[in-house]
Amino acid sequence: MDPSLRGNSKALGQLISKAIADQMQIVRSVHPDAQFITSLWMEGARLVQQGDLTLPPEVSTVWADDGYGYLQDKGQVTKGQGAYYHVAVMNGRANQLTELVPVERIFSELGRYIQAGATQYLLLNTSDIRPVPLGIKAAMETAWKGRPSGGAGASGEFTRRWASEEFSARAASQVADVYNHYFEAPARFGEPEREYGEQLYHTEARRMMLTYMIAPPLYGLPSQAPQWVPPHIFGFGAYENPTGSTWLRDTAEREIEQCSDAQPRWDAVWKKALAAEPLVEPSRRPFYHAHVLAMIAINREINRMLRQVAKAIQQAQGGDVTQARQSIASALEALEGIARAETAAEYGKWKNWYRGDWLTGTYRTRQMAEIFSEFLRDPLTHLPPPVFWDGWEAYYHIMYYEGNRSADVK
Repeated sequence: MDPSLRGNSKALGQLISKAIADQMQIVRSVHPDAQFITSLWMEGARLVQQGDLTLPPEVSTVWADDGYGYLQDKGQVTKGQGAYYHVAVMNGRANQLTELVPVERIFSELGRYIQAGATQYLLLNTSDIRPVPLGIKAAMETAWKGRPSGGAGASGEFTRRWASEEFSARAASQVADVYNHYFEAPARFGEPEREYGEQLYHTEARRMMLTYMIAPPLYGLPSQAPQWVPPHIFGFGAYENPTGSTWLRDTAEREIEQCSDAQPRWDAVWKKALAAEPLVEPSRRPFYHAHVLAMIAINREINRMLRQVAKAIQQAQGGDVTQARQSIASALEALEGIARAETAAEYGKWKNWYRGDWLTGTYRTRQMAEIFSEFLRDPLTHLPPPVFWDGWEAYYHIMYYEGNRSADVK
């Protein structure tokens, strides 16, 4: 990016506005009747709300959500606009392998757009598709049929119907109750409240362990970026958040509290899910294992993993290395629990499906924990690179697969 634009929203908005006008002119030279949309993802939404980005009146404005199902228009949505909605997203904090966005939120946010007449366009981002069928169905039924009647009880009725269709009428009430408790179980942060997605657990755990072992500077490899974008140095630009000892102490303390508070909820919903399993139609039990049991086990174990990593950091900072290694051993046990749950979910055509987990990166967390355990035993052991590369691997594979291919707009 032009350094003169950094921190200058007005100049940035003017440049993007000009780029949009130029792009429209290029397309219309080939397709005079072309229709245009602009998806306002993160930076775009902020610039429009500030009045720094101006869109031509013939461009349909599409507001994106924040990755947790909250659309970012801040009440500005109007008739003729649309939505870009996620039920899973790669952002280092939300969900990639499990359901996260509650049905009630999907109904509320998309229903708000329907009421405003903002039904020109809907793009639903499902990421890996397989882990989020409940969220997909809730969003697409709303898109086609409108917000269901029934007020606050509509989401519960939808979930019971889903459970009946997928697992049996006999299991519907108990499985719906499992889903309700599942969406209530995660730790939360921010305003409005956002749930801990499984990416947050792994991102925080890897970052804490790396920060403990290696003093700054640390580096971040871009993922969704052109190949010429250089690595970032933490403390500069988009990576302004500190990674020093104060951050480490405060983060460990916070995650111990957050995860300790959430663990009983995860343990309880796990028991409910096991108790409901005998009611599931036998032919549907593989799907029950893959969707319900696996997603609960993944979240239950990563919550335990992050708590144990945070405890290990706190114990090591206090000089109790022996106890810290025991905590890391417990974290590794939790990661093995995730591996077992994933293997149990790989039935039929889904065999080895989790091998493609390049985004959440469960295996990278396990590698980091193994190195961290050895570091606690011997600080002169071989160190990992001082690099955060969450997401880089997946997008490297994607871009390598694409090669130099391009689309001809003609």
